[in-house]
Amino acid sequence: MARREETDEDYVIEIRWTDGLFESFNARQIRVSESLLWLRLRDGRNRNIPLQNVRWYSIYPEIHGEAKLEG
Repeated sequence: MARREETDEDYVIEIRWTDGLFESFNARQIRVSESLLWLRLRDGRNRNIPLQNVRWYSIYPEIHGEAKLEG
């Protein structure tokens, strides 16, 4: 079973796609699995990001604890 982490705070997620495109999102909830980054954006919409298409991502502020959510 894939490990998941979930949050319920305001975060800024920065994503660099494999094609070089850079995007930034403001999210209220984040779920991370081995293959998917799921975001509940501040406007209430959901965004699913398949990690096989992502070069790197970061989440600010950083999350500390058992697992750090940074790719």
